[in-house]
Amino acid sequence: MIVVEGFVNPRLAAEQSRYEEQQKHPLTHDFTAVTKYQNAYMGNFSNLSHLNQNLPLHEQLDGYQLFPETFTAQINYSMNTDEMNAVELERVLVYNSVANFVLIDNLGQVAYQFKDTRIVLDRKRAEQWAGMELKALQKPEQWDSIVRQKLVEPAQVQAAFSQIVYKY
Repeated sequence: MIVVEGFVNPRLAAEQSRYEEQQKHPLTHDFTAVTKYQNAYMGNFSNLSHLNQNLPLHEQLDGYQLFPETFTAQINYSMNTDEMNAVELERVLVYNSVANFVLIDNLGQVAYQFKDTRIVLDRKRAEQWAGMELKALQKPEQWDSIVRQKLVEPAQVQAAFSQIVYKY
């Protein structure tokens, strides 16, 4: 009992804490953990919300709204955009929107509603940026080489964001 309580449990708790911290950042996020939310339809509200609750910036989520006529999901956040470093915010938005497009087949746009602004990212523009149909990125190796590796350097992030953003 002493071994379990004194060594095993604290070690497991530390590993879990480290994993949860990694899930807050696009460069360390475990994409395989969200592939179970793959769905053909953006109208599956439960699936969409669970997906976004497991992506970076989930701790600031403040609800969702679906616009089926334009195949747009609006994701609301309880923060202003200036509360984060601009490059990190752009990295998160590109990562999260591409994850949504990859895993939700008919999603056309993701609108991020912050307290101070609305930013819309577009599937067609994301496909142009990735250079392929996004469904192919469901494989973790493809995801890492096409998405994650293109979001390492700040210049890459800004280029990706400016290419994928539809309205700012």
